[in-house]
Amino acid sequence: MTRRRRTCPRPGAPVALPDDDDILSEILLRLPPQPSSLPRASLVCKRWRRLITNPHFRRSFRARHRNPPLIGFFNDLVRSSFFSSVLDPPDLIPAERFSLPLRDNKQWKIFGCRHGRVLLYNREQKEIVVWDPPTGDHRRVAVPPEFDNEERTIWNGAVLCAAAADPSHVHGSFSSCLFKVAVVGVTSDNTQVFACIYSSETGKWSDLVATAVPFVVYCFSHPGTLVGNTLYWMPLGRGRWWSWPRRFVTPQPPNVGKEGLF
Repeated sequence: MTRRRRTCPRPGAPVALPDDDDILSEILLRLPPQPSSLPRASLVCKRWRRLITNPHFRRSFRARHRNPPLIGFFNDLVRSSFFSSVLDPPDLIPAERFSLPLRDNKQWKIFGCRHGRVLLYNREQKEIVVWDPPTGDHRRVAVPPEFDNEERTIWNGAVLCAAAADPSHVHGSFSSCLFKVAVVGVTSDNTQVFACIYSSETGKWSDLVATAVPFVVYCFSHPGTLVGNTLYWMPLGRGRWWSWPRRFVTPQPPNVGKEGLF
């Protein structure tokens, strides 16, 4: 009985991937969401640069990486260079990269950052600025005089995306992503707190909502906390503040939204 020799099939020629922009885009979408990933990839060739700079690709990249790394923070002291990066090279962002688009930085106070925007307020000019640091774009909004005068003082605020409650929404530029601004303050006699909301969709402020407090309240010095669709602030003062409910939800003004305040 003769033993047959098994013959192994010869390996065929390697199958080349089709030269398709869609496949290459899918590969590039899987790059890590570090600040240096896309800029370095765009230097490989003109084709890669064309794909990466495409607005549709940028939106898809943001949608895939919904939890990007923390790249830095803004100091409370507003000056020409007040951004501090927390990443190491090549992902370190120079402070000059996020310089304020404002002339007199000393008059501006930073209220906080959320959904890729920074909120600043100028009490002298009665004006807020919503700023997009990566692009340098910003929006100026005048604050009604009755919101900040001898009788009332705005102490804090928050900016948020108008579609923050939609889990499928991808935050983008001002042209594709509407925003809202909430401000809170205290009356001059320290017995009431108030709030109001601005909508970029309508270009209007809501009616001012005020409530009395059973203690002496001085200010809202800490940034607001967003939980679901509700913003919370901790009032600072003296008296039996711990017995006061620190969550206050505003009524729903038309075309403003469902954000709560305080």
